[in-house]
Amino acid sequence: MSLMGALNVGKSALTTYQAALQVTGNNIANAGNPDYTRQVASTATNKDQQYQRGIFLGTGVNLASVQRQIDEALESRVRSSISNSEGSDTLQQWLGRIESVYNELSDQDLSTQLSQFFNAWSNLANKPQDSGLRQVVTQTGQAVASWFQSIRTDFTNLQTDVDQRLAARAKDADHLAQQIADLNQQIVISEGGSGGQANGLRDQRDQILKQLSELMDIRTVEESSGLVNVYVGSQPLVMGTTNRGVDLRQETINGQLKTSVIFKADKGTIQLTSGEIGALNQVRSDYLQTGIEQIDQLAAGLINELNKLHTSGQGLAGFSSAQATSVVGDATVSLADPAADLDFVPANGSFVVHVKNKVTGQTSSTMVKVNLGGSGAQTSLNSLTADLDAIDNLSATVVGGQLKISADSANVEFSFSQDTSGALAALGINTFFSGSNARDIQVNTALVNSPNLLAASATGETGDNQVARMIAQLEAKPLTSLGGASLSDKYQAMVNGTAVAAAAARTNADAATTVAQTLQAQREALSGVSLDEEAINLIRQQRAFQGAARLVSAVDEMMKTILAMV
Repeated sequence: MSLMGALNVGKSALTTYQAALQVTGNNIANAGNPDYTRQVASTATNKDQQYQRGIFLGTGVNLASVQRQIDEALESRVRSSISNSEGSDTLQQWLGRIESVYNELSDQDLSTQLSQFFNAWSNLANKPQDSGLRQVVTQTGQAVASWFQSIRTDFTNLQTDVDQRLAARAKDADHLAQQIADLNQQIVISEGGSGGQANGLRDQRDQILKQLSELMDIRTVEESSGLVNVYVGSQPLVMGTTNRGVDLRQETINGQLKTSVIFKADKGTIQLTSGEIGALNQVRSDYLQTGIEQIDQLAAGLINELNKLHTSGQGLAGFSSAQATSVVGDATVSLADPAADLDFVPANGSFVVHVKNKVTGQTSSTMVKVNLGGSGAQTSLNSLTADLDAIDNLSATVVGGQLKISADSANVEFSFSQDTSGALAALGINTFFSGSNARDIQVNTALVNSPNLLAASATGETGDNQVARMIAQLEAKPLTSLGGASLSDKYQAMVNGTAVAAAAARTNADAATTVAQTLQAQREALSGVSLDEEAINLIRQQRAFQGAARLVSAVDEMMKTILAMV
């Protein structure tokens, strides 16, 4: 053993603690970086050198490794909690927006409009000959129709917003997945099978994995080579250096626009349960699309049930002409045939047509049969038109798939009653509402222009109020078309369902945030930088460096002494 051995010991200490100081300095520099993983410089004693038999002398110290302080299982739980938190937060935000569409916390809402509408019918039943009350009925009906259209439009607009957000987030997810694949390649090249770790690159990859977990629920599996494979559910998104890609597919199914998150590689559907993309997908399908279907169903129930009552009644005046509001797809097939393409399908029955001479006051009544279930020829639009055209003083034609009935002279008017088939309501003759759902519901233009056509009477007598009373009771009447629920109950169930879901989403968001914060705190305790701890390390490493420097200096003096003796 020589002075050169002692000098090498000092040299190894200098280089080792210089590197350790750099690691500590890097920790301190990244103390404010939430995505940084604390690094630890591990030192190891060099192999001893035999001085003489039975005596071994140390040869110094060496930097064994620079390791990240990380628990991969904890990191996986943190990413999962981030997905749940982001998904819950996104869900509760959008459900809050859906709640505001109904606006049930004020008097400006659909339930109030429906109550005022049916109250107007009740008031009309008390004074069926009052023209002013008839105008109130049409005005409140227009308000109801406007609210239905407004709610549906708001739902559609929200759905468009969700689609745009989904497209942007899917693009972000695809970009992040590609970055992970690229970093996988860089890490494998940098580490090169050396057994060490490219800590900076691994931190970048973990940061991007965290960002990706905000968008979708992911699971990672690390290979011995340092590659990380990313799975969504059981399907791989990133395999080594290959990104299968994230995309959005929009297709129309049964008249409804459906949006799906898919893999670019094979167009397979990505099954998401959390994350922002998962929550947006859930909002679109489970709440917005369902909300549109429910509001359409409610509007359709109101249109059909009220129109069936209205078409069986008569107003203060008769029609000189009546134009159907529904278009029949094929005038030659049965009105109950799907090819007829009617929104509301009539049934087997009949209705009565009353033709009145306004000069003499003489009225004739004719029963028109609608055969849609019995034996014999089935009633089509053409055959029904022929039956109506055969009635004295009436002419009936089909124009563009719509039935048109006209009086043959200005001295003649006609009206309808006792419709047990629902054919008039299905065709749009003598109806209160036109349209088929919340998208196109509106009060029949003929009634708006002439409120005296409003049907409040079942007999045609000005004092009769039978139809008005039946319509006034419709609000709370159980309806088969609504599954046995009334109009008011059905709407209240829609509102309550959204309110319950929003409240649950807020609770889940708070719980998910708490879990995410707890796990993040655990990660910080393990992987975060403590400036106090780094300060202690800094002092210890500084002292070790200074000691090594003094060793080198002492050996240098000794070598000079020996050289001076030569």
